[in-house]
Amino acid sequence: MDPELQALSAQLAASAVRNSARAVTEKIGALRAAKHDRDTVVELEEIITTLISDKTEVIQIAQAFEEQLVSQRISEQDIDYVTANVVPLVRKLAEASDSAEETEKTIALLEPVLSVETLKILQVLGFNFRKAIGEPLTDLVSAMLQAQRPTNPNVSARIKELELEMQVAYLRVASDPESFERLQKLNA
Repeated sequence: MDPELQALSAQLAASAVRNSARAVTEKIGALRAAKHDRDTVVELEEIITTLISDKTEVIQIAQAFEEQLVSQRISEQDIDYVTANVVPLVRKLAEASDSAEETEKTIALLEPVLSVETLKILQVLGFNFRKAIGEPLTDLVSAMLQAQRPTNPNVSARIKELELEMQVAYLRVASDPESFERLQKLNA
């Protein structure tokens, strides 16, 4: 379960325990037994204030639950839009990618999932599209964009410089018979 939904559930349970009919009845019974009219009125006012406050809290928790559930639901219009536009858009992005073959495999996996019928069925079952499809798709697009990003020319130049230094070092080792023999023993 989502950590935010767990926290909301815990808050709701705590509020329910505080305001159970039994707890309120016990408080009122204790006040009646004391038979102090003025104190009883003050205590009843506190109970009423607490109940109103807790009712407000329960309403806020219910609204938070509703927001969480609504954020996971996709409207009929959104489903139609996704099924008509997402796969062609990803295909266009894949054409620009170096790893087009891998991306095409991913698209082939996504196509049946992004049909109207599948989306409706999964939504009824409580499937979270944003986590299951949206986040991996975001990662895929990010990786494709990262792959297209030009490398830093300073870093590339430094790498080439180090490669040349390494080749020079190997040539020096190769020109000295004892060093070359030690290198061969290390590589064996």
